Amino acid sequence: MRKLVFGLSAAALVVGTASVAAAEEHGGLNWTFGASTSYVYDINGPRAGGGGTSGFNSLSYANQELRDESFNIDLMQLGISGERGAASFGATLDFGDLAALADNSSDADFALQTAWLGYDMDMVGITAGRFGTPIGYEVLEPWGNNTISRSYGWQMQPINHDGVTAHATLDMFEIMAGVVNNFTVAQNPVTVNDSDNRKGVIWAVGGAFSDAFNTHFAGIYTDDFGKSTELFELNGIISGDLEPGGIGLRYAVESTYLNADFDGGGGNTSAQSVAVNLGTDLGPTGIDVRYEYMNDNGLIVPVSQGGSNGSETNSFTVDLTWALVDGMDFRVEYRYDSADNNIFGDGKKLEDSDNIVQAQLIWYPEL
Repeated sequence: MRKLVFGLSAAALVVGTASVAAAEEHGGLNWTFGASTSYVYDINGPRAGGGGTSGFNSLSYANQELRDESFNIDLMQLGISGERGAASFGATLDFGDLAALADNSSDADFALQTAWLGYDMDMVGITAGRFGTPIGYEVLEPWGNNTISRSYGWQMQPINHDGVTAHATLDMFEIMAGVVNNFTVAQNPVTVNDSDNRKGVIWAVGGAFSDAFNTHFAGIYTDDFGKSTELFELNGIISGDLEPGGIGLRYAVESTYLNADFDGGGGNTSAQSVAVNLGTDLGPTGIDVRYEYMNDNGLIVPVSQGGSNGSETNSFTVDLTWALVDGMDFRVEYRYDSADNNIFGDGKKLEDSDNIVQAQLIWYPEL
């Protein structure tokens, strides 16, 4: 259901879409659809006093908007892909609160998340246009993740890119390398999304060794983040499905490292995140938990809230999921965060911890 190990062959699928209906005839079109609505309740209630809601508390919300107690339309997405011979194409359109994270459009509730063309030359495939990032375990689509909220590591990662890539499959390994504009599509204002002479490079390699053990490593380097900052990121994932004592257990361990070198005397700083994801199904109930440790130096946690040395944050999340009908799930989540600095707003002042309860209904039918 999620982007697990490699998800890099953008010429073969719409990146990040949970379920793809296979075309029965060669050259047919594949349509995908997904929708998510949620309710968020931040027990700290930070909205009245600002504080952490100026940016940090909301990173734990389903829709990531600055509303600590609200009903939301997280995302509605329509996708299309197809192929004719060695050529292929795909595109996804987003609507809703999360759409702004995937596009630099002036309409914050609408986004062209992907739009690519591909060509398969047997050993090597080429993809050009706008495609999903190869970096990270979590995706923008709520139905592509097993938890309502996302990790802080995901906040460090790009979502999509404009550029061109080459990818190939070698036995159990898949590799990819490419050239892209900027760090991600939505980082800059509308008029400067397509950078002029400075580019970034991305790469990824994944290995599918068995159901129980898969690896995925990816990275990006760009010196055109606002033409003033060099960004370098590495991401690694180990994942698989185990059966200890006959009980199915899904797991994923992800590590993200982001380094920023600010021009003009801004110095060099970095942030690191390690997240452990575990999940199982007990009858009709899916149980997923995540623990994350983040060491931040102002890249995610605002320095004005975390102090000049940033913050160390621990986050624990537990989700319960029930399948209502085929393709429709209802889930609830409790999330607890603690930090060594007062970075979470509570309505009147900043605190060193936060408690959030959320519910979400998602639908991802096969079309």
